[in-house]
Amino acid sequence: MGQKLSILLLFSLIFSLSCGGPYVKIPDSVELGKEYSFPEEESIAKRTLELTLTSLKESYKDGAVVRRDAHPKHHGCVTATFTVKKDLDPQYKLGVLQPGKSYQSLVRFSNGSQKPKADLEGDIRGVGIKLFDVPGKKILAEEAKETTQDFLLINHPILPVGAPDEYLALFEAAFAGKPGSYFFGWNPFAWKLGGLSKVRAIRGKKITSPLEIRYWSTTPYAFGEGKAVKYSVKPCSETKSEIPDSPAENYLREIMSKQLKESSACFTFMVQLQKDPKSMPVEDPAVVWDEEVSPFYPVAEILIPKQEFTNEKMDSLCENVSYTPWHSLQEHKPLGGINRVRKSVYQAISDYRHGQNKTQRKEIDKKEIPTKLIP
Repeated sequence: MGQKLSILLLFSLIFSLSCGGPYVKIPDSVELGKEYSFPEEESIAKRTLELTLTSLKESYKDGAVVRRDAHPKHHGCVTATFTVKKDLDPQYKLGVLQPGKSYQSLVRFSNGSQKPKADLEGDIRGVGIKLFDVPGKKILAEEAKETTQDFLLINHPILPVGAPDEYLALFEAAFAGKPGSYFFGWNPFAWKLGGLSKVRAIRGKKITSPLEIRYWSTTPYAFGEGKAVKYSVKPCSETKSEIPDSPAENYLREIMSKQLKESSACFTFMVQLQKDPKSMPVEDPAVVWDEEVSPFYPVAEILIPKQEFTNEKMDSLCENVSYTPWHSLQEHKPLGGINRVRKSVYQAISDYRHGQNKTQRKEIDKKEIPTKLIP
């Protein structure tokens, strides 16, 4: 009995010590809205890019159309209007958020897995929001004069890991076909059960429709000087449909198409201000920013009118259009190590993909969108 109790206590100790992480160590001197780089961040970005390119080359051979490394399966791209609240609280007036301002937008709904699978299987669901006619100099030097602003979100408030080196380690384990090796090593006190739990939570969600769920940015963004925010969008209505009894492989696209033929859809775009630099860290997107401490504040509405989007021209545009958090004004600059790695990796992958597909990588003009609105 005593031996069994000792073993039970040992496993309880192991679980308690390994269940939370991995977490990023936040220095005591950290300030609101401020970033700090990780050791060997440049080499981590380089290795991440190498792995991603190798994965794409192995997945798409002999002239096959090269799809995105993340969120390659789209349910569809739809035209929308992003309208800022007329009575916007002055503290949120910044960048694209000008009271009463409207922007034509292109919204892309997607699944996250690199290898597309049936919609009924659990997966990350994503939304990319591209605003047009956004004045001002953009962050990327080669796109400084472009007039777009992108926001990228997924249907979970956090990422499974927060540091670039942990993200790379997880990627390397998955690439080697041994994803479990990232979470379980020879030392049980170093097991990353918290990360495993987050992966299961993120990838295990089954949804009724891309138009009926909430999305979060997970990573933070600048909100002017010395401020950081996270973004979230949620449906204006709480109405939920049901998953079909025998869902087709692409049932999310079918449901979304049916819904937008019958009625418009609407989302509320919200921002959450960082209130504490340690409990709401910029450098660890695996940590939830407590909504009780800092509630999300609605700043704009995204209206998706009735339309037909399941056509060859729109699908082609949806396949080729580029989304990155770095299509941005300086006021909304992406923050944190994950976003910094994204900057170089996204750009290089996009260049490779468009080169292989013999298409030009450029920001689209709203006039190129083959919109088919339904009266």
